[in-house]
Amino acid sequence: MDTPNRIEFLRLVEKYLDGTANAKQASAVEQYFDLFSTEPDILDTVGKKELRTIHDRLKSAIDTRIDQEDKFHTVDQLNIDHEELQLRSPVHTTLRKLWRYLPRVAAVIFVLAAYYLYSNRAQRSGIQVAKAIPAAGNKAVLILSNGRKIDLSGSNSGILTVLPGVKVSKTADGQLVYTLTDQNNKSGVSEKNTIVVPNGGHYRVNLPDGSRIYLNAASSLTYPSSFAALKERIVSLQGEAYFEVARDKVKPFKVQTGNQQIEVLGTHFNINGYKDEKDVRTTLLEGSVRVTIPASPGEILKPGQQSIVSNNGNIKIAIVDTVQAIAWKNGDFQFDQDLKSVMREISRWYNVEITYEKDVPENLILLGWVSRRSDLDSVLSTIEKLGGIHFKINGRRVTVMK
Repeated sequence: MDTPNRIEFLRLVEKYLDGTANAKQASAVEQYFDLFSTEPDILDTVGKKELRTIHDRLKSAIDTRIDQEDKFHTVDQLNIDHEELQLRSPVHTTLRKLWRYLPRVAAVIFVLAAYYLYSNRAQRSGIQVAKAIPAAGNKAVLILSNGRKIDLSGSNSGILTVLPGVKVSKTADGQLVYTLTDQNNKSGVSEKNTIVVPNGGHYRVNLPDGSRIYLNAASSLTYPSSFAALKERIVSLQGEAYFEVARDKVKPFKVQTGNQQIEVLGTHFNINGYKDEKDVRTTLLEGSVRVTIPASPGEILKPGQQSIVSNNGNIKIAIVDTVQAIAWKNGDFQFDQDLKSVMREISRWYNVEITYEKDVPENLILLGWVSRRSDLDSVLSTIEKLGGIHFKINGRRVTVMK
C-alpha cells in the first residue's frame, strides 16, 4: 500500500466524518486507520482534549459504517480482519498508529485541531477578538494605460471596456477575461494594463492568449492588453501568482519579478516574489522554464523543482513539495516555516497588521494545514493549539504574545 500524503489523508478524514467521502475514500480511511504504527505515549504527551474528541468521532463513524454496510466483503478485499478494524483501547492507540506516516507530531496537532475548531466553532480558545475578520475575497483594481481605474470588486459582471483588438469583461465568479476581437490587431496597438490585488483579496486573470493567472493577496501584474502584434509575451509580477501559460512556440512567455526573469513556452508554475520575503521562489509543476538573473546564464527547472533567488543575487535549485507551494491557490494554508513567515502570509490574506511582544520565541516552526476560507480567529485559534503563543485582535491589528 502506498504511503499517504499527510495532508491528503487528513482531508479524507474530514470527508469521512462529514459524510461526503465516496466508497473508495471511505475504504482508504478505514484501511489506513488500522495500519498505522504505534507510539504509546503520544496522546498522553500531547494532552489535547480536542484530539480525543476527534478520535472518538472517527472511531464512532467507522464503527457505524461497519454496522450499516456489508463490511465483511470489503474487509476481505482489503485483507483486514473485521476484528482488527475495531479500534483498540485506550484512546491513544490511534495516534500511535498515525505516527508512522506523520512523523512530526506538531503537524498532527495542528491539522486535527484545525478540523476540531472548524466543526465546533462555539468552543473557541481565549483569543481576544471584537469582530470576526473574514477570509480574502475577489478584490482587485484594473488600471488602464490612460490611468483609468476600474474597481473589479464593485463592478457588475459583463464587458468593462473595449481596447484595441480586445474586449475586457468580468465574469460572475470574479475573473477578469480578455477576449480577442481582432485576431491580427492590424493597428499594432497594445496597451499596458495592471491589475492590483490588495491585502485581503485574490483574483484570476485570463489573458488574450489563453494564459490563466491566479493572483494572491497583495500582488500586482502588468501586461499588454493584446499580444497579437508583439514578438514576445512579457508580463511583470509583484507578489505571488500561479501561471498556466498557453503554449506558443513563436512567442515565448516571460515573467519579470524583482531581478529575475522566467522564460517559458507553455507550462504551469508558481512565483512567490513578495518584497518583504528574503527570496524569490519559483516552483515548476509542469513543462520547463528557464530562470535567469543578471550576470548568470540561468537555470532550467524540471517539474518538482524550485529556484530560490536571494537578494544578493545567488540562485539555488531545490526539490520541493509542489502541493505546499500552490496550497494558497487551492484555498489552503499549508505551513512548514517559521512563525513570522506564517504571520506575514496571514497579514496579507486577512489584511491585518501584525505586532509582536518582546518575549515571543524567534525560532518557532509551524507545521500543518488549515483552510484559507476560515475566518481569522479560527486560524489563530488553530495555531494557538501548537502551544507557546497567543493572540490578541484589536480592530485589524493582531498582537502575537507568548
